[in-house]
Amino acid sequence: MIDYPLPVSRLSIDISTEDHQKLKAIAALKGQSIEDYVLGRALGDTPALDGMSEDQAFMALANFLEPRIEQARRGELSGKSLDEIRREECKRTGFRLLQSMSSDFLAAPEDL
Repeated sequence: MIDYPLPVSRLSIDISTEDHQKLKAIAALKGQSIEDYVLGRALGDTPALDGMSEDQAFMALANFLEPRIEQARRGELSGKSLDEIRREECKRTGFRLLQSMSSDFLAAPEDL
């Protein structure tokens, strides 16, 4: 068991055995654990907050959001729905959404 210096939370998702094997293979090809691969994909361009005070974390978030806020102020808004944006991002990154009754899943590029 890993001894984390800070409190941690556990995230658990239900995926099929096939999807688990795909994630495991993709992570292995990249030389990463499944955890590192999934977190990297999910949090890729967010600022690292390790060891930051609350004020520092707030400033990092503000700096991260500033370009997006400026785009909105210039009227550069998207008319797309959240689902359209998600689908485009999955397509751009080589993954696609598989709809199920209760969850969204990612499918590997070979399934496209």
